[in-house]
Amino acid sequence: LLKDRLVELKAGETVDLGALEKALVEFGYERVEAVELPGQWTRRGDILDVFPGDAARPFRVDFFGDDIEAIRPFDPETQRSSGKQDALTVRPVREIPYEKEAVARATARLLDELPGRAKALREANLEERGAEHAERLEERVEGDIAQLRAQAYFDNMEYYLPYLYPDALCALDYLPTEAVLILDEPAQAKARWEQTEQEIADIAEARTARGEWISAGAPHACPFAALTSALAPPELGAGGANGRTTVAFSLLGRNPEGIRPRHTITTQAGAMESFAGRLPAFFEAVDGWLGARFRVVLVSEQGEKLRQTLAEHRLPASPLERLDAGGEGGVYVLPGTLANGFKLPEASLMLATDTDIFGHRAHQKAAPRRAFKEGLKITSYLELREGDYVVHIHHGIGRYAGIGHLKGADGAVRDYLLIEYAEGDKVYVPTDQVDRVQKYIGNQDSPPAITRLNSGDWARATRRAKKQVQEMAADLIKLYAARQAAKRPSLPPDTPWQQEMEDDFPYQETPDQMAAIEDVKRDLEEDRPMDRLICGDVGYGKTEVAIRAAFKAVNSGRQVAVLCPTTILAQQHLGTFRQRLAAYPVRIEMLSRFVGRSEAAQTVKGLADGTVDIVIGTHKLLGKDIKFRSLGLLIVDEEQRFGVAHKERIKNFRKSVDVLTLTATPIPRTLHMSLSGIRDMSLIDDPPEGRRPIKTYVKEYDDELVREVILRELDRGGQVYFLHNRVESISHVAEKVRRLVPSAKVEYAHGQMHADDLEETMLRFAAGDFNVLVCTTIVESGLDIPNVNTIVVDNADRLGLAQLYQLRGRIGRSDRQGYAYLLYRKDKVLSEVAEKRLSALREFSDLGSGYKVALRDLEIRGAGNLLGAEQSGTVATVGFDLYTQLLSQAINELKGEDIETEFELPNVALPLDAFIPERYIPSEAERILMYKKLTAVRQKDDVARIQEELEDRYGDPPRSVWNLLSIMRLRLRCQEVGVGSIVAEKRRVAIRFQGTHLTTDAARKLSRTYMQHQFLPDVVFLAAPDTPAKMLTQVEEMVEVVAKVLPPRIEPAKDAKPKVSLLDQLLSEPDRDDATDNKPRPKESTDGKKNGKAQEAQSRNLVANQVSARRRGTHNRFHR
Repeated sequence: LLKDRLVELKAGETVDLGALEKALVEFGYERVEAVELPGQWTRRGDILDVFPGDAARPFRVDFFGDDIEAIRPFDPETQRSSGKQDALTVRPVREIPYEKEAVARATARLLDELPGRAKALREANLEERGAEHAERLEERVEGDIAQLRAQAYFDNMEYYLPYLYPDALCALDYLPTEAVLILDEPAQAKARWEQTEQEIADIAEARTARGEWISAGAPHACPFAALTSALAPPELGAGGANGRTTVAFSLLGRNPEGIRPRHTITTQAGAMESFAGRLPAFFEAVDGWLGARFRVVLVSEQGEKLRQTLAEHRLPASPLERLDAGGEGGVYVLPGTLANGFKLPEASLMLATDTDIFGHRAHQKAAPRRAFKEGLKITSYLELREGDYVVHIHHGIGRYAGIGHLKGADGAVRDYLLIEYAEGDKVYVPTDQVDRVQKYIGNQDSPPAITRLNSGDWARATRRAKKQVQEMAADLIKLYAARQAAKRPSLPPDTPWQQEMEDDFPYQETPDQMAAIEDVKRDLEEDRPMDRLICGDVGYGKTEVAIRAAFKAVNSGRQVAVLCPTTILAQQHLGTFRQRLAAYPVRIEMLSRFVGRSEAAQTVKGLADGTVDIVIGTHKLLGKDIKFRSLGLLIVDEEQRFGVAHKERIKNFRKSVDVLTLTATPIPRTLHMSLSGIRDMSLIDDPPEGRRPIKTYVKEYDDELVREVILRELDRGGQVYFLHNRVESISHVAEKVRRLVPSAKVEYAHGQMHADDLEETMLRFAAGDFNVLVCTTIVESGLDIPNVNTIVVDNADRLGLAQLYQLRGRIGRSDRQGYAYLLYRKDKVLSEVAEKRLSALREFSDLGSGYKVALRDLEIRGAGNLLGAEQSGTVATVGFDLYTQLLSQAINELKGEDIETEFELPNVALPLDAFIPERYIPSEAERILMYKKLTAVRQKDDVARIQEELEDRYGDPPRSVWNLLSIMRLRLRCQEVGVGSIVAEKRRVAIRFQGTHLTTDAARKLSRTYMQHQFLPDVVFLAAPDTPAKMLTQVEEMVEVVAKVLPPRIEPAKDAKPKVSLLDQLLSEPDRDDATDNKPRPKESTDGKKNGKAQEAQSRNLVANQVSARRRGTHNRFHR
């Protein structure tokens, strides 16, 4: 089926484009707007993008007619191509290729069997929902038949493999005939094979009974007998079937009946023991192996580092390129990755891996990652949909109603964004002002109030927001100034011990993690107290940053306190700190309710006399009875989860000791940038190597499905969260799960339990005492349990998108595949909002999708934790993006820095079609994004880059796009030379100057040279040419002519009096006690008023169209 299915494309060859598209569909490729993932393709005119399933990156194929002009790889993030190659091979991305005959045969058989199977379900389950199961089967099979006929690929289509291709296939059928087959303990393999066969048969039977499968047979089960026949010796010659060579390894040298491999090797091989980071024990074992003349091979991704460590312990190691190379004795380091090692005495070989030595895999240096960018005013236009709330910075909050063409009074067609406001009012926003529109990000629990135009509501809202933002900025500035004024002895540079401890870290630091470590060390080596926030998801490496800071403080003779909101987090940190610092004379203790009285008393005494270096604990650490001899560093995990009194105590610490705060709630980068220089923050956005995206399924609730999901996770030794968010019924649900899965150990937890009981239950779950936790949304946000890799969410439609995203983030913490099942009730009609939430979560499964809409609500919570509840209300009023813009302006103003004003290019209004047609860029979101890029240009090189991108991604632009680019170049040139506007009037074009003028002599000379035109000091009137295309050329030429004679442009005079900022005042008088009472009140910003006046003047002078529809109760306004 697969061998002959491939398409080879070569530059210069002729290809039938229609046949190529058909082949891609048959091969299982999905057509999308923008190709980003393997198995996707799209076509835009003469350009075809495809991401082959076996390729590292996608390719762009340029056609001229049916001829291939070029094949170029491109970056899926930027969508820009680079380089060329001569040929490209495209193979199927699905194991089931479509054939017309196979589809016809399968659908006919399905239609023939369906009535009988449905009838059997009804009769077999008369009292047990038989009719419901029969109805489900009919709906599902009829829907799947339609999909099969359309040759579409869909979830679970492998069920129909026996119908499409009845001849049973075995895995061996896909292997080359020359392949060597290795059988590991064939007798045990047979038993495991048959056990798996039975499990598949049980699942098939259960799904058939529920009406999910039409046939009780497992989809293409390959019985062990098929394997036996495939491995039976041929009639002639040695080897396995079809000439394959088979080799069996066996402890006892026995093979099951029917399997006679060419070679059977009896071996006493065993598993390598785990040293779990106990390096002295490992070195002792290596010494013993060498004494027995074994060859010791260490497979590691950090070979050079491992060789250095071995050399320091007098165990020289040689590099090795192949396992079968090297001498008979000695230690060898082989670069590579293996899960676990082994002992093979017969070959005098001992092989150990990073996992065996360190307890977990050491990752190699991460390849450069795709950065998920944000910060465009419409935060990712690709997420903007009709009906979404948007904020126009001058008009307020409205609903986005799409983008469309409108013809102006001059007959020219342009694109406008339509925003609908209260009482039927509408605003048409020209695409050159698209940067004034932001997607509304605010309170996700309730929709924002739509603004009434001309009511003053928005002006009042923005004034209030500015006032609150300025007050907050002033408070931040005062805190910053106080910290700058405080002094404490700086910590010395890193010691050799510090370097050695950091070298022992078994993972490769991510770039963000390394940057955070350097930030913290730089703070500690300064002479003012540190107050830094580290933000990163659970498992992203915040704890390692804290450990290195703690060790640096201890090496300098200072004590460290680690404050955690819960006992279980304290327990986790204790284990991590002790493991990392086990090789050093550092005493680490814990203070929590799980510590006995006598032990706690010893710890308190040790803190007072200085014999305890690091203490980890809950709020008990903040008690008045806790005295430190020399506390130097306080590490606070999830500060927002402490009470008001505890926060005040932490605030007092900040005045005298270094404080490092850790949080797993994401902070938006835009806010981070606004606060940079005022609040020290480090963001860790890079996910760890080896973490996989979580597979998410949205399904109807069914007992058998729940049983199957839980059993599958337990079979691989994992644990399960079953989320049921109703406290009153949670104990009944836990009992039901016990009945469904008798082999599971099930307990439950919820927020109304006593705190001690809740923490004890969570601690026991983390320790693996039971394997299914039925819980509410109380699941700890900071808890890291790598063994939990399946979550089942009951009534998922009742939860918010951010809640669902955060809950799903509790699993998939290790390199195991994580699974999330979002279940809803069969008889429940999902609301449109709930359906969108669930489909969005299924869509945003990629790592890094936190920067998509699913995580925006969480970021707002993160902003609220950082800014406070009052500011969160302000965010909800004006939207998050405008809030951060106002905050950034207020901080810059109070610091005495220049405030970036709205960038205005000269207006050019010529009767030219200047827009991006739908046939050129079909995706509305992509068109808006391209307009956004055009509004952001500041020089001609930016326009050239956009033109290159358009030609690269979409082919040669049509005339209307050329006009759009040319007008943008013209506006930039006008800005340079002092042309304020270019407007086509009746039979002439007016070129008006701003900040400069023509001298009388220059005007006279130009009038003699260009007699058909009129030259005045402030304006030039061009006689209009015959066609609009000629008009643009003529205007461009005239601008260059006047540029040669215009005097330099005079910029508006700035206030010559230097302004003393609030920060300067505070830093110059750091010791004044009455600074708070006599704080200068910042002036209320008048930007909004200025912008409003400018907008009114612009509207009066440059109105293109006024369309009144009062009879329909609407008012349409065009802004130019």
